[in-house]
Amino acid sequence: MSQREPAQREAAPAPTTRSTTVTDGVHFVQGPAVNWIIVEGELGPILIDTGYPGDGAAVTATLGALGYAVEDVQAILLTHGHGDHIGNAAFIAGLADCDVLAAHDEIPNVRRDLLEQVGLADVQPHLERPGVASWLNHAVEAGGLEVVAPTAVVAVEAVPELRGALGVEIRPIPLPGHTRGHLGFLLVEHGVLVAGDALITAHPTSPHDGPQLLPEMFHGDLQRARQSLTKFAGLPASIVLPGHGPAFFGSPAQAAAEALAFGSAF
Repeated sequence: MSQREPAQREAAPAPTTRSTTVTDGVHFVQGPAVNWIIVEGELGPILIDTGYPGDGAAVTATLGALGYAVEDVQAILLTHGHGDHIGNAAFIAGLADCDVLAAHDEIPNVRRDLLEQVGLADVQPHLERPGVASWLNHAVEAGGLEVVAPTAVVAVEAVPELRGALGVEIRPIPLPGHTRGHLGFLLVEHGVLVAGDALITAHPTSPHDGPQLLPEMFHGDLQRARQSLTKFAGLPASIVLPGHGPAFFGSPAQAAAEALAFGSAF
């Protein structure tokens, strides 16, 4: 089912990361500016999001700390197609000969057929705000403008029984707004919701710590992103793993309520 992606570059020294085992078999990695998740399935590790291109060595190192090589990765699941989440997808898929999966509506973003992502014109009016310039500098230095997009991307809707395919029960949760095809992933057996950028708990551009929405400039449709958080109600999880910031230990409904109450930093 997979189509091999070419290895694109040499590994660089691993930047500082923090890896936490939030529950048995689920490892939450906070990179220098973005997070990724390693799920240990019956068939091997599954990677959810892949960081910036500059995080490649860190992704390799966090797999290695769990006793895995990159070649052991069984699949890459993407919450959405922004460069800080897909930055190593093509590279890892090429080494592991594994599938890259995303929502059907998100595949154009993942493949870079379109670019539904914050641009310099969006950032410029906010450069004087605390943290914005440093965030932008890191994004550039981490390779955010040099993403090699995966060309072979499988629509997650085409794999309705992810347990059979991956050896662990993962339920995709459509959460559009940040991008048109943004997904969350419910790790059913673990009681964990991977939220991507539907909500975050910290970001260099925000002085606030805790569940919140990213600033409006990062969203394709902020109103739709807010509406998507209503889907958190009733999800059977007690841990929420955001794309940015530390893990939230509490129900998805609680995380969503706090995020909606605060809104975004600007």
